[in-house]
Amino acid sequence: MLPLQYPHLIWNLKMSSPTKTELPKVPTPLKNELAQFDSSKMKHAETLEKNQLPSNDDVQQEKVHNSILTGVEGFERSKLKSTETQEKGVLPNADVIQQEKGHQKLVQGIENFDTSNLKHAETQEKNPLPTKEAIALEKSAA
Repeated sequence: MLPLQYPHLIWNLKMSSPTKTELPKVPTPLKNELAQFDSSKMKHAETLEKNQLPSNDDVQQEKVHNSILTGVEGFERSKLKSTETQEKGVLPNADVIQQEKGHQKLVQGIENFDTSNLKHAETQEKNPLPTKEAIALEKSAA
């Protein structure tokens, strides 16, 4: 049994409406303040709906999605036919093997290349830049 300090819970347990005497009392100062309240002093505020309803396209997409899910969930395995899996391992032919061997020889030749057999070479510039005198001569001619 509930103690008497929780009378507001008792009427909830009875599943009936409380009587007037069982309702909580509003303090007199608060009652007077509410009676004297002037609603014209309140500021106007626009209500913005932040939880907008979905569009027709959204509803249709969800219906399609749900129908796919129910189709997958309700699928009967007894309708499936059993099959044998045939694995076909395709081996390379002789041409592919020879090509791969040639590629491996080329890679080994590059990896094992001896740089000590190389000769030193001088780089010759075939398109030299003009000298300061040539640039000055062209400026004076223009």
